[in-house]
Amino acid sequence: MRDDIGHRSRAAHRVWQERMRGEYAMTRCRRLKTSSPQQRGTTLLEVLITIFVLSLGLLGIAGLTAASLQNAKLSQFQTIALQLANDYADRMRGNVQGVTANNYEITSAYDGTTASEAAPECGDPSHCTAAELADLDRAEWVNSLRQRLPGGGAYVTRSGLAVDIWVIWQEPGLQYDDTSNLSVAGTGGSQCPPDALGGYSGDVPVCIYYRFSI
Repeated sequence: MRDDIGHRSRAAHRVWQERMRGEYAMTRCRRLKTSSPQQRGTTLLEVLITIFVLSLGLLGIAGLTAASLQNAKLSQFQTIALQLANDYADRMRGNVQGVTANNYEITSAYDGTTASEAAPECGDPSHCTAAELADLDRAEWVNSLRQRLPGGGAYVTRSGLAVDIWVIWQEPGLQYDDTSNLSVAGTGGSQCPPDALGGYSGDVPVCIYYRFSI
């Protein structure tokens, strides 16, 4: 009889264990079902935040890259402008008579044109006068400006044997207004004088200034 009672007791205990396991499994399942949508929502929000942060980072990198490229291009144009200004100064030093007669001055307002100027010919091909040589130098130099700089131009004036040269060009991809035109000093620096731009109505160009002694 004791064996029978023990057997039934163990059987009842097993039934009780199975029932507890079943109730635990059902409770766990209900918890999983209840928390699953919330967890999915939290995960989706985290993914969206991560994408947003990464997008901001990529935009920042793109902006820095663009600024770096623009600065590199501006530096390249400044170097070209200096080379051209030195070239014109050398031409003038080789024809002081033409300089003192103001034949090297360029005082017409900047218009941003890219058309080439026709190079004049000397009356005597074997011997150009000072004025003819100055006209030839000026035409060749202006054509170099327009070929090597976007919308290249210049404004040149003389005071005694001191010559002021403003090299002018349009900076691709950059916009300027009437208060933010860029100037880089050569020897003292100045923005384009008002007469250099005249009635020009386009984007205010980059203007770099140099002074040379002839």
